Amino acid sequence: MLLWMRQHWRPLLALALLIVFPLFLLGYLTQDIHEKEVFGFDAPVTLWVRANAPAWFRQVALTFSAFGSATWMTPVSAVLLVVFWRKSAVMGRYFLISLGGVMVLNIILKALVGRVRPQIVEWLWQEGDKSFPSGHATMAAALTVTLVALLWRTGWRWPLIVLGTLYTLLMGTARVYVGVHYPTDVLGGWALGIFWAAGTALVLWKRLRQAQQHATEPGKVVHLGDQSA
Repeated sequence: MLLWMRQHWRPLLALALLIVFPLFLLGYLTQDIHEKEVFGFDAPVTLWVRANAPAWFRQVALTFSAFGSATWMTPVSAVLLVVFWRKSAVMGRYFLISLGGVMVLNIILKALVGRVRPQIVEWLWQEGDKSFPSGHATMAAALTVTLVALLWRTGWRWPLIVLGTLYTLLMGTARVYVGVHYPTDVLGGWALGIFWAAGTALVLWKRLRQAQQHATEPGKVVHLGDQSA
């Protein structure tokens, strides 16, 4: 058993970081918030972020809030869906299931948990729906994991990991800074986005790798687009 674990420590670590830990964190936060538990660090972290962020971060936070909204994310996601579907139907289906599925799950969790948005600092951005989990944080994390999975076999892998991680962290910080989310809303959104996108990729990983090979080396894999995902 130990020998097997030593031989497979990389996939086991990826499984723990991308699926097991996010799922555990999401379940823990969802249960406690649904039961009206109070997290002692929510208010202090929010106040610290608002007080200590540099002046220029205000515009950054507003820009990220706008870009992460449905008004912008819907057309951007639609364009990316078309791009990946033209490369491979398998890649397109994964993109659709990953982002479309996580969006539906976010809506369901918001309705089930019913957490009211925080009133810790003055809002710099207006929102009307429930607070947990953060939709902006969910979509940022899911988009990053999805793009990394789709472009894993290309030279974009590491730039996407670095830039996507930075984008996801900034999106979450921005939502706390503008006052419309608790830090635990953001943590829950990150956990949901990572778990769903990574879990979907794991289920479809063999077919995704074949589709990526077909996209980069035409002729080696045939009729992938005709197979169901």
